[in-house]
Amino acid sequence: MRDAFFYAVGAAMLGLAAITVLARNLFRAALGLLGVLLGTAVLFLLLKAELVALVQVMVYIGGIMIFVLYAVLLTSELGGRMARPSPAKLALAAAVAAISLGFLGRLAMRAGPGERGDMSTAIAALKPLGARMLNSGPGGFLIPFELISLLLLAAMVGAIAVARDGKGGSP
Repeated sequence: MRDAFFYAVGAAMLGLAAITVLARNLFRAALGLLGVLLGTAVLFLLLKAELVALVQVMVYIGGIMIFVLYAVLLTSELGGRMARPSPAKLALAAAVAAISLGFLGRLAMRAGPGERGDMSTAIAALKPLGARMLNSGPGGFLIPFELISLLLLAAMVGAIAVARDGKGGSP
């Protein structure tokens, strides 16, 4: 039953990801991304990682997605449609997606389930990485991660200011 639910959530996430990429309306694309992020939180719950699911909902859905939706609403016409990409761009995007999927599949097969049929081997390999991500000392990634988040925030504010300037309004 749990596996069936996992596959159902995964299929829904794939559909929402397709909507995110293929939607010609920016607002619908943002809502598709919101669904993908919510599906990711559900998958974390299935893995019994409640804290990570809570952080997923609070940070990505509660913070970043609201920010993205505001940016979309402030910088574009709500009903506006994006131009269709050329067939060459679609073919290039499909090729990059196929290569990425093959690479990720190969990594997943290499770090697949242990002998007991669970993901304990893969989780054991990820524990040192998680500890290093949360370490703020030498060799840790916490401070660079926070600095990158500030840089992205500044870039988003700058993008909104530039887009609003082009419409004749003040930021």
